[in-house]
Amino acid sequence: MKLLVTADIHMGRIPSVGEWVDLDGTSAWNKIIDTAIEHRVDALILVGDVVNNNDLWFTVYGHILDGLRKLQEKGIRVFGVGGNHDSSVFARLSSELPFLRIIGQGGEWERFEFNGIDLIGWSFPQSIVKQNPFEHFRRNESSKLSLGLLHTDLTSGESNYAPTTIADFDQSGVDLWLLGHIHKPGKIGSSEVYYCGSPFALDRNETGDHGAYLLTSNDLTHWDSIEHIRLAPYRFESFTVELKEEETQAAIRQTITRTLQELTQNTQGTIFARLTFTGVVDQRLLDESLVDEEERYSTLFSTSGGSLLLDRIYDNETVPALNLEKIAAGSGPAALLARQILDPTELEKIAQTYLELEKTSYSSGAFKRLEPAESDYEEVLRIAKEEALTVLQTLMNQVEAP
Repeated sequence: MKLLVTADIHMGRIPSVGEWVDLDGTSAWNKIIDTAIEHRVDALILVGDVVNNNDLWFTVYGHILDGLRKLQEKGIRVFGVGGNHDSSVFARLSSELPFLRIIGQGGEWERFEFNGIDLIGWSFPQSIVKQNPFEHFRRNESSKLSLGLLHTDLTSGESNYAPTTIADFDQSGVDLWLLGHIHKPGKIGSSEVYYCGSPFALDRNETGDHGAYLLTSNDLTHWDSIEHIRLAPYRFESFTVELKEEETQAAIRQTITRTLQELTQNTQGTIFARLTFTGVVDQRLLDESLVDEEERYSTLFSTSGGSLLLDRIYDNETVPALNLEKIAAGSGPAALLARQILDPTELEKIAQTYLELEKTSYSSGAFKRLEPAESDYEEVLRIAKEEALTVLQTLMNQVEAP
């Protein structure tokens, strides 16, 4: 038995890099269909949010139909559960397409046997569900190999998207759970629970490889293999570039390219890189002209299996390059601030003031409902020094300005 399981395709929504990789709102769906056929799976399993919203009927109907017919020709069944984005469109599709079987429609748990395996699922009855679906779940006592399917927000708090807890799955008696809703793929702790993730990353926050899970059972007594296979021809990544007092933008650019070549020499596919700068550098060099391109992404270089495109937007966690002792020996506001930065006692005073303000803020009207949480003292000290250095750099820039 071999199953391909995916979720959160969001058909109709074009990934934010569509114009650079020639993608449209059906690219991920087409890749999934081709992959199911390539791996000769027995069934394709869809765990919700296949369609971006319930109103996308005419836009996606033909594409879904074409894909399902290709699978039908190869003898591949299709099962699924509805998510919050496609709670009603799936019901309409399944009523017209008999080879598409949606499990647990109307928000009722359902068990469906397929070739000796129990598929257990629940579908969104509408786009918002605040109740935990497990409130009406009966523990699985069957001896058959089972696979649970649920589109859910796995959380310890409240949610509009069928909130559940890890204990719900651990106590369910189901051998393996595949979930939808969270776009990052991966196993949840030590439990036999996996989020499928989105098959194609939809925006830069969805970093890393994206694809689908290929499940294999040879004797239908246990799952022999749970393999995540990469489908997306690109990925978003965040890279840290350490600066060491480079004196020109040209030198910074050389540091960027050298660092990225070292980090990406063995990677495959197109990479969209977002940079975080750390280290020490003159802040004036990190202005918008550092990556001087009209478009958001510019091709930096080719990798062994694709190319790397650099995001002109970056995060700055550097500190200014300043001679504190020399500045402190002078006079005026800059000298005073430099002496405070060099004095551990003064920095501790600043950090303590921050902590007191933080504590007070939790008692203010706007934040009373939040649970009080005290920041790590060492982290506060670091922030205090970095912010003081930034202010000092600004003061020195004003002094040096003509």
